[in-house]
Amino acid sequence: MKCLIIAAGQGSRLKSKGKVKPLVPLLGVPLIERVIRSAIEGGADEFYVITGYEREQVSNFLQQLAKRLNVPIIPIQNDDWQKENGFSVLKARDVMEEPFLLLMADHLFDPAIIQLLQKQPFNDGDVLLAVDTDKNNPLVDMEDVTKVCIENGHIINIGKTIDDFNGFDTGIFLCSQAIFEALESACKIHNDTTLSAAIRVLAEDKHAISVQTNRFWIDVDDKIAHQKAEKTLLDSLQGKSNDGPVSRWLNRPISTRISKFLVNFNITPNQISFVSFVLSMIAAGLFALGNYWFLALGGIVAQFASIIDGSDGEVARLKYLSSDYGGWFDAVLDRYADAFLLFGLTWYVYSQDLSPWALGIGFLAIIGSFMLSYTADKYDNLMKKRTKKGLRMGRDVRVFLMFLGAILNQAYTVLIVIAVLMNLETIRRMVICKNDR
Repeated sequence: MKCLIIAAGQGSRLKSKGKVKPLVPLLGVPLIERVIRSAIEGGADEFYVITGYEREQVSNFLQQLAKRLNVPIIPIQNDDWQKENGFSVLKARDVMEEPFLLLMADHLFDPAIIQLLQKQPFNDGDVLLAVDTDKNNPLVDMEDVTKVCIENGHIINIGKTIDDFNGFDTGIFLCSQAIFEALESACKIHNDTTLSAAIRVLAEDKHAISVQTNRFWIDVDDKIAHQKAEKTLLDSLQGKSNDGPVSRWLNRPISTRISKFLVNFNITPNQISFVSFVLSMIAAGLFALGNYWFLALGGIVAQFASIIDGSDGEVARLKYLSSDYGGWFDAVLDRYADAFLLFGLTWYVYSQDLSPWALGIGFLAIIGSFMLSYTADKYDNLMKKRTKKGLRMGRDVRVFLMFLGAILNQAYTVLIVIAVLMNLETIRRMVICKNDR
């Protein structure tokens, strides 16, 4: 499906974040790249971008992006970019086939909105607009948003100053060629070449169709909206279904703040995974030195490594760098890190009293930890089907227990607790998976 994106404006209200609005970074990724990636996820595979202000800079970026994403992205120049947004749309009349998507370069959204538009009946001459019906949406700037009045699925009125409204214009359209005819009519009859004016023309013949949605979208038009968008994307990283209690309530709130900083640098998720692994190795070495202060320091380093271990996936999602290899690479390093941490803790306990029981307990702790990780995929997939998921025992809990044991100088007790908990949890998972075959 073809997609037309308006990216011609200057965006003076966002100039504190960058000179060229479509290229303003949001958590390390330019706004227009986020829009294009979301459109691809929604089903678009060919892009036309209307450029205007600083068009050479925008076009150069789009050329590089097209190579990275392996999709055609064709800039269309609009010398009248200072005029109303309808002029930008009319520039693409000769290259757009119906139906096509029409998006704004500064509107971020959930790709599911596009998928929702595509599922609707689409008659010749219609234009579909995704309308946000949540009038209390905290992401909406009430002073600037375009308001919409809908009735029985049809748009009755649209504009920024209308008083009678029950939704907001998300800036996400599914268009036929009728949009171009409506823009010309609005210009000729009303001397108004905005998209809103074209929708009002279409509304007269009931060809302006609303598709109601409450999914995420935001117009990143100023500094406040930029901050809201950042917060929303960072908040979306928390509450993962396979997060344990320590990750959910301690690690994630800290790691997302670290990730917010890291996305501004050319650092890959795999590099972050490796740094976390190195920190775990340092912690294991500190454990093995046999001194309480080194033990306590090792516990702190191990817990910090566990927090950092969450940033690799967060940065990957925020910067669209997720890969199957990256997830596998992180999992392999985690297993090595677990083995060395538990061995370091075991060696500390053994060096204190030279009891062979310490070696046996340490062995059980390592085996239990490995088996818990081995059973994680099947168990997590099973839990996705359940409404009541229960408490998840995972690596976050294991490392946090080591941290507590090191700080409180209760290494032997914690080693026993880990050995018992990890093996019992593995057995519990085996029973649950067997009963849910």
